[in-house]
Amino acid sequence: MLLKYKYKLKPHKRQTVIIANWLELARKQYNYRLAERLNWFEATRTPVNACPLNVSVVPVERIYQNIPEFRVQTRDGRKKDSDGNPITKKGDKHPNLVNGYVLWETVQLADLAQTKKLFPEYKSIHSQVLQDVIQRVQTTMDNFTKADKNGKTSGRPKFKGKHYYNSFSYPQLSNTNIVKNANGRFCIHLPKIGLVPFVYNRPIPVGFKVKTGTVIREVDGCYISFTIEDKGVPCEVVEIQPTEDNSKGIDLGLLHYAVTSDGEFIEVPKFFRFSEHRLSTLQVRLAKRQKHSKPWKILKHKIAKLHQLVARQRLDWQFKLAYHLFSDVSVIFIEDLQIANLVRRCKAKLGDNGQFLPNGQSAKSRLNKSLQDAATINFLISRVCSLEIGKASYQSRPQRHISTLLGMLE
Repeated sequence: MLLKYKYKLKPHKRQTVIIANWLELARKQYNYRLAERLNWFEATRTPVNACPLNVSVVPVERIYQNIPEFRVQTRDGRKKDSDGNPITKKGDKHPNLVNGYVLWETVQLADLAQTKKLFPEYKSIHSQVLQDVIQRVQTTMDNFTKADKNGKTSGRPKFKGKHYYNSFSYPQLSNTNIVKNANGRFCIHLPKIGLVPFVYNRPIPVGFKVKTGTVIREVDGCYISFTIEDKGVPCEVVEIQPTEDNSKGIDLGLLHYAVTSDGEFIEVPKFFRFSEHRLSTLQVRLAKRQKHSKPWKILKHKIAKLHQLVARQRLDWQFKLAYHLFSDVSVIFIEDLQIANLVRRCKAKLGDNGQFLPNGQSAKSRLNKSLQDAATINFLISRVCSLEIGKASYQSRPQRHISTLLGMLE
């Protein structure tokens, strides 16, 4: 089983500067590698109605410019066969081109050594952090070019602005990285950054091992998110047979957030609605300030803090609601809602003379904002499912197997 634990970091001033510098260098590297991929993607494609039949649109020399045909392995591979010998050995040649397609992840990972020679500032970043940047680019391009199980792909990847690249990852951390310093304070040892104090508010459960760590920059400071794993805990929860005594049904809405089958009405909290006036006041003041001035930055920080407060209020309330709903039952029936369809704008209707006809969009006035403020789908997927895993797996409390059955209520 894989879980994520998040902790607040308390870095020193020097460490704060290092983290900010790493984020900026990682962002530039991400944009550069993404530009390489997109340039090659565009160079090898042309509109169908303008494609010549006898010649290439782009010269082959340009398509494979600065891309070596082979790469030479510099050390023995980590994977070994049954006899204990490495499967791949030092000096082996591996192709970078397969059926005309470039193995971009391999090529860009090998090019990091050249990047450190041209830009010495990248030597200060841990090698695995840079490698994770390349893997993020690969994931982004895969989501763009390869369809998922529903046959859908994501949009064209975008370059990251300064405030839109806020994390870097250590792919290989372990429990030994969590130590105490000379003062007895819990610290996380991050390679090339040092011992960073953090708020160890809840210990790693017994049997779980830290696999990766991601340093995240938020508006109120830095956090670290651990991915922990325990292979001994089953990933699937044993389902139980629902009965009238151990089951409950809930109907979600906006007049009442939830109405249970036993007659309980839960009101909508409306966290964003209560903060909307304060948010609009700050945004009006922000519009009157000179962009990138000191007062402008102060107001931007206040607006970001307010958005963070609303999100945390909603998160806390949804977790408490999930625990309350499961306090006396083991099975909950919930609706299979399509929130994306509910918040989608109504299609335009045209009359015979070309004029627009009423399409019912006015009836949805301010409804989309209320739907997104309620965050119904976030409650159904994240809160209820995480509670199911927590109660049935490793927490030290009476275990109760919870089955969340998606289906329309009758």
